[in-house]
Amino acid sequence: MTAIDGISLSPTFYDPSDPATIQDPLPVLKRLQDEAPCYWSDKLKSWVITRYDDVRAIQLDPSVSADRLTPFYESLPPAKQSKVAELVRILNTWVAFKDPPEHTKMRHIMNRVLTMKVVKDLEPAINEIVEDLLNRLDEKGLEEFDFITEFANLVPASVIMDLLGVPRGDMEILREYSSLIQPFIGDATATGDKYEMGREGIRGMADYFHHAVRLRETEPRNDVISKLVAERDAGNLTTDELVGMCILFLFGGHETTTNLIGNGTRLLMRFPEARAALLEKPELMGQAVEEILRFDGPTGALVRLVKTEHELHGQMLKPRDRVFIMVNAANHDPRKFEAPERFDISRNPNPHLTFNSGPHFCLGAPLARAEGRIALSKLLDRFSDIELTTPVEYMDTLVMRGVRTMPVRVKRRNRSAS
Repeated sequence: MTAIDGISLSPTFYDPSDPATIQDPLPVLKRLQDEAPCYWSDKLKSWVITRYDDVRAIQLDPSVSADRLTPFYESLPPAKQSKVAELVRILNTWVAFKDPPEHTKMRHIMNRVLTMKVVKDLEPAINEIVEDLLNRLDEKGLEEFDFITEFANLVPASVIMDLLGVPRGDMEILREYSSLIQPFIGDATATGDKYEMGREGIRGMADYFHHAVRLRETEPRNDVISKLVAERDAGNLTTDELVGMCILFLFGGHETTTNLIGNGTRLLMRFPEARAALLEKPELMGQAVEEILRFDGPTGALVRLVKTEHELHGQMLKPRDRVFIMVNAANHDPRKFEAPERFDISRNPNPHLTFNSGPHFCLGAPLARAEGRIALSKLLDRFSDIELTTPVEYMDTLVMRGVRTMPVRVKRRNRSAS
């Protein structure tokens, strides 16, 4: 039992595979936050951390490790190791799963490739991509469509594919590979064989980018892959690290932002007063994006491993214990946010933890913010109303927070009168 202040909760109290919890995890997590902020979950065989100060401290703490894949792999029997060996080998090149000094080296390379100037220079292209997608919907005359497949996924996927320098025509196959990897990366709890799916997805993605790298070796271009090839040729990267970094750029560059745009659109449907305020003062959209990131952010949790034994809220965390830090729960902690249940686009300051803190702060945060701001602004400008035609079902994943499908009905503004 986990006991805090005399209150006990069973280790099976929190079941992340429960359909109701997948759909809305906050009620259970908020109870953990109040009664058992350092909670051992038998279902996850992990600690679950829910309070803001604790989550932020772990994000910053060098005594916990981001390398959760190596211990996972080592704990498997040989038959299962062979099944996931290729998947783990490639994913272990990701900076997200590295600790210093390897993390520091990889991060410096990524910072050289994706600078703030590169992101700023992308904004005209993001505007054009969003306008083209909305125009395409107009041309089709669609009043009902799936918002994720027709818009929310296509915006960041188009941006990141242009950034990498790969054809947008390859989007469908890369999106399929990404969807196969997602249950493994996201710690799905009720999905089928996520290991086999992940292996298939990572193998397809790796083959794709190995081919792209070979093309740049003879014909360099002004794109991210060419810059990474130059880093490899300078001795800063191996080919496996290069390919892994390409996969990370693609996966991280569109999965999270798709969820940001989808979650944000649903919130603006749910809170018409916020939508009205943005129509009156479009300059508030930057703040609105921050509140979307806090209120229903695309990052549900992060996973860490304990390196040094220490005590937290009366519980002893031991080396190699796995820890889920529940980011969205922390962003609703009343100890940090006044009235956290209120969606307030004027909230300032808004120190949410969605993009992480410290060395692992999300490199793509400025790009995600720009895409969210531009996409949501243009949606409000184009459509007078967007409504769900059927309820959405959230993905079975602890790490990501979003939906795969989002059927909507829209009403267009009379643009000819403007």
